[in-house]
Amino acid sequence: MKLILCAALAVMSGAAGAAVNKCVDQEGRVLYTDADCPQAATQQEETAEARIAPPVLPPVLTPAPRSRWADLPRPLVRKANVDTATLKAAYQSMLLEDELHKSRRLLSYR
Repeated sequence: MKLILCAALAVMSGAAGAAVNKCVDQEGRVLYTDADCPQAATQQEETAEARIAPPVLPPVLTPAPRSRWADLPRPLVRKANVDTATLKAAYQSMLLEDELHKSRRLLSYR
C-alpha cells in the first residue's frame, strides 16, 4: 500500500515541476508562462541572483567582573545539633501542655 502511494506521489510531482518561461514582447511587457512564448515575444533566461547573508560574528566572550569580596574566605557555619535528651524533654513538655489544654477545654464545655 505504501509503495503504491509513493509511486503515485512521484508521478504527480513530475507534473508539478514545470518550468516557468519569462517572455518579453516588443513593447517591453513581461509575461510569465509555463507554455512556450508567443511568436511576437522573445524568451529571456531568468538568472536568480543569490543574496549572500552577511557572516555571523561569534559573540565576544569577556569574563564577568568579579567583586573584591568574591574571593574572601567564608566562615564555616555550624549546623545546630540537638541531642536526644533535649528532644525528649521538649516532647514531654508538649504532651503536658496538651493535657492541660484538653482539661481546660472539657471544663469550658460544661
